[in-house]
Amino acid sequence: MSRAAVRPPRRSAPAPLRFVAPRLACLRLALACALAAPALASAAAPIEPIRPGERPGAGSTEAELWYGMDQAERDIKTAPALVRDPALNAYVQGVACKVAGEHCADLRVYIVDVPVFNASMAPNGAMLVFTGALLRMQDESELALVLGHEFAHYRQRHGLRGWTKAKSTSAVMASIAIIPSVVALAASLGGLASVSKFSRDMEREADQVGFDRVVGLGYDPQAGAQVWGRMLREEKSSKRSKPWPVFASHPNTAERLEDTAAAAKAHAGAPGEVGRDAYQAAMRPWLDRWLAAELSRRTYDTSIQVIADLREEAQRAGDQGNQGLYGYYLAEAYRRRGKNDDRQRSAQLLSEAVAHADAPPAAWREQAYALRERKDAAAAIDAFRRYLAAAPDAEERPFIEKTIAELETAP
Repeated sequence: MSRAAVRPPRRSAPAPLRFVAPRLACLRLALACALAAPALASAAAPIEPIRPGERPGAGSTEAELWYGMDQAERDIKTAPALVRDPALNAYVQGVACKVAGEHCADLRVYIVDVPVFNASMAPNGAMLVFTGALLRMQDESELALVLGHEFAHYRQRHGLRGWTKAKSTSAVMASIAIIPSVVALAASLGGLASVSKFSRDMEREADQVGFDRVVGLGYDPQAGAQVWGRMLREEKSSKRSKPWPVFASHPNTAERLEDTAAAAKAHAGAPGEVGRDAYQAAMRPWLDRWLAAELSRRTYDTSIQVIADLREEAQRAGDQGNQGLYGYYLAEAYRRRGKNDDRQRSAQLLSEAVAHADAPPAAWREQAYALRERKDAAAAIDAFRRYLAAAPDAEERPFIEKTIAELETAP
């Protein structure tokens, strides 16, 4: 009899909540108004960085652009996928304010429960940070770098610059993808149009402005190379032939890694704040949920790379606090993928995971099933009992108690 036939089905992992799309009708109206409104600047006139507290003039192209963003932001505030935890929001908002400095009062940060790496900025000061990005980053310097990049889009008025350029082309409505992520989310993650070389130039400018700002604040200049090195490894593990649409406007990851590593060399030897302890303390209550959401994507090759990176970096930092958690989810990724020797790898990782005090209760359950498959009844019984002690309200408790009884009476 197969393993699946003698155990209850697992409950679905706590997958991220669906994002409620903003009001496309309002956005279309705003963009239509922008087409009819007089532009603040001609194609040849420069667009200056926004000043702290500045708002667009009434009737201007920028005002209409902000109107569309404001309508989308209203829906974001009530979206089920919005993470409303006060402590997590206060920490991320605090780092954003540190990076934004005199612009702090102009920014609103929204953490969205989506298990992919992304953060983005709207022209009106609304910043989105996906939980998949928070999972993948490792310390405050990396968070500051990512938020600094997004803040640079706002400060340099990239949304207005992209829209002003788009108005001079014949494909105006297709250029909606040039406007940063609030509109992109409204259009859905998979439905963005292609973007121009100009947009890639804006991304490079945001990289440079953000890097200079966070390094000037004393953060670790190596943070960018660490983030993009990690993302490059994730991309290489993926079977996707093209990047996610939300990254279409960005320079490719290898290029960004090269650029950030080169920029960091200019600061070689300079002390930089890493802030790993503060970052890990803020993220730790969410890791179980976010790791489960990562597995819910069913992209096990990339999930194995992501979780293995997290585990190895924690080990290098001497952080033993999450080793049981990382070990369990890495074991689950291998088990669910089920290729070649994945089951053996999963079993080994489970044995390592349960040796740590932070191993989740489910690690003991999976360890018990693995031991039962190896015909080690006594060890399986012990593991099942440890699971029930750690999860006394487990829904499958009657089934597991029956399994224990069968193992105890088996010849």
